[in-house]
Amino acid sequence: MRIVAWNCCRGPFAKKVSALEALQPDVAVLCEALAPSEESDQLLWFPSNASRLGVQVRSFGQSKLRRLKAADLPNCVVPVRVSGPVDFNLLAVWTWPAPSYTKAFLNGLSAYAKLIRRGPTVVAGDFNGSPAFDKPSQRNKWWTNGFSQLHEAGLVSAYHEFNGVEFGKEPHPTHHFLRRPERPFHIDFCFVPRSWAEQRLEAHIAFGSEWSALSDHFPLVVDTGV
Repeated sequence: MRIVAWNCCRGPFAKKVSALEALQPDVAVLCEALAPSEESDQLLWFPSNASRLGVQVRSFGQSKLRRLKAADLPNCVVPVRVSGPVDFNLLAVWTWPAPSYTKAFLNGLSAYAKLIRRGPTVVAGDFNGSPAFDKPSQRNKWWTNGFSQLHEAGLVSAYHEFNGVEFGKEPHPTHHFLRRPERPFHIDFCFVPRSWAEQRLEAHIAFGSEWSALSDHFPLVVDTGV
């Protein structure tokens, strides 16, 4: 099973889809994507409340998609059922200030806590934050608390598990702020069940000039043994 999480950024969309398909994902979460001409059982669209862009969830091959009942919240965290060779729940993430990045994320986790624990569940996308964003002086470390909830539910960050690194210590960024390499951040994640990671797990960032020409984010590519 290959999962790709990528904020593809605004701009000509056909080139982005072609680049995504070259990665050969089974399931992909595309943030900052345009609305498709139509939906299907392999393409779902979740518009944002902040712009004309939103989240596309795409599947390929034998994997099919179905909307799950959504909470009465902005589409910062949205539930999808993936069926096919591997059946699982997917929470596709693209946070924006609703009313803040942290609250958008934590509200989504709270709304879908039962779904996450019912599992197997994958949580993937552009979180626009990380435990590294929490300051030591903060009384409430919002990002750390949210990620801890995912860990307690039996999920692991695929990139961090595979590379053996801590949050904030990543050698590979997923985002160049304002497309400036000197301002790197790692804010895109894919959490998978620990049981999947124990079977087989690989995770890497698709990095290079061909990707920086398409977006200010780089695709996170995750392979599991299921």
